[in-house]
Amino acid sequence: MSWVIDTHRRYLRDATRVGAFERAIREVVRPGDVVVDLASGTGIFGMMACRAGARRVYAIEIGPLAHLAREIAAANGLSDRITVIRGAAAHVSTPEPADVIVCDQLGWLGIEAGLRALFVDARRRFLKPDARLIPARLDLILVPVEVPILFRRVQFWGASPAGFDFAPARRIAGNSGYPVRLPAACPLGTPHVAHSIDLATAGLDLIRIDTRLTCSRDGVVHGIGGWFDAQLSPSVHMTNSPLAADRINRRQVYFPIQEAVPVHAGDVVGLAMRLLPEEGQIIWEVTVARAWADTRTFRQSTFEGMLIDPADLRMTDPDRRPSLTPRGVARLSVLTLCDGRRTLRDIEAGVYARHQDLFRSPAEAAEFVAEVVTRYSTDE
Repeated sequence: MSWVIDTHRRYLRDATRVGAFERAIREVVRPGDVVVDLASGTGIFGMMACRAGARRVYAIEIGPLAHLAREIAAANGLSDRITVIRGAAAHVSTPEPADVIVCDQLGWLGIEAGLRALFVDARRRFLKPDARLIPARLDLILVPVEVPILFRRVQFWGASPAGFDFAPARRIAGNSGYPVRLPAACPLGTPHVAHSIDLATAGLDLIRIDTRLTCSRDGVVHGIGGWFDAQLSPSVHMTNSPLAADRINRRQVYFPIQEAVPVHAGDVVGLAMRLLPEEGQIIWEVTVARAWADTRTFRQSTFEGMLIDPADLRMTDPDRRPSLTPRGVARLSVLTLCDGRRTLRDIEAGVYARHQDLFRSPAEAAEFVAEVVTRYSTDE
C-alpha cells in the first residue's frame, strides 16, 4: 500500500474534519460558483463543492496524486465539472477566476504548512475580489504546559547515552518545535488566543506575539503548547485542541524550554514569539515570574535547531564560483537535449553515450533522465 494513500485514508477517516469541511462548504458554496480546491489530495472537497452546487471546480495538486483524483472524480460522475491541475499552486493558473477557495493546508499550529502563502498567492491570481475563503480565519492558541515525558525526550541528549557526550545534539533538540499529542491535563492555565489571522487580508509579514499567561494551578513549566482554531465558515469552526471533545485527528505543537521551572497558581509566564512560518523560523522567549522565587528567562529559536553543515553554508557564499559536479553536467545534458524535437528514447541514448562513466547501464541512464524530465519538461 502506498504510504501517500494511507495518509489520505487517515484524513478521510477523520469524521470530525470531514464533517466540519462538508458543513462549511455547504454554507459557503452557492449554485453556479467556481471553486478552487488547493492542495486537493484525493479531491474530496471539490466533490463536496459540486454537491453544494458548484458549476466548476479546479483542483490543484502538486504530485501524482492528481491522476488518482481525476480517476476518483470520474468514478463519481464529476469529470465534466472537476478539472484537476497538476503542479505547485504558485506555478499554475486557472482558466477563470473563482468565487470560493477551499484548502486544508493547516499545520499543528495552523500556519506552518504554508496556508498563508497559498492564500496570498490565490487572492492575487485565482480569485474574484469578493471571493469567499475556507477557512476564513485562524486563531493561534498558546498555553504554558506541564509535559514531563516530552521534556525528558529533549533532555535525553544531555544524559550521556552509552557513556558518550551528545551535548551538541541537545542544542538542536532544545530549539525545535515538536508535533505531539498533548495530554488534556497538561495546560497550567487557560489557553490564550495569542494571534488571529484574517486570511482575506493577511500578508506574509512577521507574526509578533507578546502576551502574559497566568498559571491557574501549581505545577512545573516544561514549555509552551500550541494549537489552532479555524473558522471555516460563519458558523463552522474546527480545532485540534487537546481540550476539545470534537477535535480533529491532528497533533499539536510543543516548544520546550531549557529547564523545568516549578510554579504556583498565580505565577505569570511571559511569552514573546516571532514567527515567519513560511521560512520555518520561530523564536520563543519564555519568562517565568514567580513571587516566591527568582525569575527565569529562556530564549530559543528554530534557527538554532536547524541541522546545518557549515560546508553547505559555504556553498551559498555570494563570492563563491561554483562549478557543476559530474551528475550536474549530466543533468544539464538532459535539459539541453529536451529541445522539443528529440524523443525520450533519443535523450536517454544521448545521455548514456555522453556519460558512460556515471551510469552502469542504459537502464540506469534512463532512470536518471526520467527523474529530470518529469520535473522540468512539458508536452505543450
